Amino acid sequence: MRWLSQLVDGQVTTGADYGWNVDALEAQAFGFLAVRHLRGLANSFPSTTGASQPIVGGVLHQP
Repeated sequence: MRWLSQLVDGQVTTGADYGWNVDALEAQAFGFLAVRHLRGLANSFPSTTGASQPIVGGVLHQP
């Protein structure tokens, strides 16, 4: 955090600073992306990934 604070012009905070459960954050993010995929909603966008258009990313593998 100290190193990152030296690199950016602004305040560096964590999800915990906002009351988020940071131990579960990654799992929640993957769950959110999975539900978007199952509903056929885009989860990859030009503004964040450089994709040419919003797309439904990921592949569903059944056990």
